[in-house]
Amino acid sequence: MAATQNLNDIDGQGYILDRNYLAACRLNLQHYLWREALGFTIDPLIPVSENADIADVACGTGLWLLDAARLLPNAKLRGFDLDLSQAPHSNWLPSTITLEKWNIFEDIDPHWEGQFDLVHIRLLVLVLSGETRQPFVNRLFKLLKPDMHVRKVNLAIASPALDQLYELCNSFGRHEWTLQIPELLAEAGFEQARLTEVGDAPHFARAFNEQHMMTMEEIAEGMARLGKTELANRTLRLIRDAHPESVNGATLCIPRVVVVARKPL
Repeated sequence: MAATQNLNDIDGQGYILDRNYLAACRLNLQHYLWREALGFTIDPLIPVSENADIADVACGTGLWLLDAARLLPNAKLRGFDLDLSQAPHSNWLPSTITLEKWNIFEDIDPHWEGQFDLVHIRLLVLVLSGETRQPFVNRLFKLLKPDMHVRKVNLAIASPALDQLYELCNSFGRHEWTLQIPELLAEAGFEQARLTEVGDAPHFARAFNEQHMMTMEEIAEGMARLGKTELANRTLRLIRDAHPESVNGATLCIPRVVVVARKPL
């Protein structure tokens, strides 16, 4: 595959997806599908007290925070994101949830160092590049109290269009680094990192497929904004051609990787 025909060109470009109402709907759909696929909001193996301090980094539309607030009504939850325009207005949120802007490529406010019992992160696979991954994990380490946990979730078909879309998503193994998240966490000082891969149950495979198509369409629009017109047009053609293939029973499956680790005492 030619260098102009893969997604490595968009690495290091920050968040290239949209932030409009359609993008918010796509994020909300993704949240509910992931909750069904994982079977939990907070990993049941993580000991979390009823009045825990919990952070959600890159909180997006805030649905994970709302789910966590229902599970732990006495917990204090804080969502961090560079852009909070997709999240509910503060007047609509439970009093236990607060939102704050934070650019994950910058150091955290010293006020938040060692303040959280649990830090949740997901869907940053398109944002983090080789040189930014370890510094980001180091910042997560600072957020946690000693002996507390971080939970990170990322993305880890006999049909020509879907096959090509999969190859495009996995350009030259561009996301294989997610399988090394335990090593990144260990480098930052975390202990007991545990990685689990979660695939798609057959009855949810079509729903995940449609969500992937929405994501790829947003990525294509982001490519066009970056001047990657050829790659954007190719991606849109593949999305169009993939739809009848999915109607006939083929789907694009992108397994999720869940990693839990503990900050030592």
